[in-house]
Amino acid sequence: MFSDAELAELNQKLFESTFTKLQEIPEIDRILVVSREDHALNWCETHGGVALMEDEHSSLNLAISKAQAHACQAGVERIMVLPSDLPLMTSKDLNSLICLAEGTRKLVIVPDHYQSGTNALVMNDPDLIQPRFGSGSFRKHIKQAMDKNAELVVYLNDNIQWDLDTSLELSRIINTQSELTIMSQLRKEISL
Repeated sequence: MFSDAELAELNQKLFESTFTKLQEIPEIDRILVVSREDHALNWCETHGGVALMEDEHSSLNLAISKAQAHACQAGVERIMVLPSDLPLMTSKDLNSLICLAEGTRKLVIVPDHYQSGTNALVMNDPDLIQPRFGSGSFRKHIKQAMDKNAELVVYLNDNIQWDLDTSLELSRIINTQSELTIMSQLRKEISL
């Protein structure tokens, strides 16, 4: 559906939109971005975030582990792991997610709409669990929390549960009635 240039632009817009939504939430002290993309890291720092260069031979799980280690060294007590491919997510959704994380040794998890993958995590201990993103990550994250006797909250939120992993998901998101700028623009571009 998209050229490489269009995909790059969409990813950039989604990243910037996610970052901006996080900035709107007073409970969030810092935004940490781990990436290999110089543009994303520079944009993050320019807008008040903390940027960490992803290792050359990294993966999503290794990048999140790097962020967890950074958070632990900085004395951070709670972290949120959030991808930027959630175009329907709003600041209100994120605020509700954070409110569910009150307490200690708690994991709040938002699965994807299939309840197979993981679309968001909030941990009251930055290294409560190790990231296991990929196939079946929702159950893997739940198992880790249970093995560590952590309090577990599964938050089902349609806006956070719909990500952009497949063309079916893209089609569903494009056809939603949401008037979010990115998706309404995307609808216009595809219908041309």
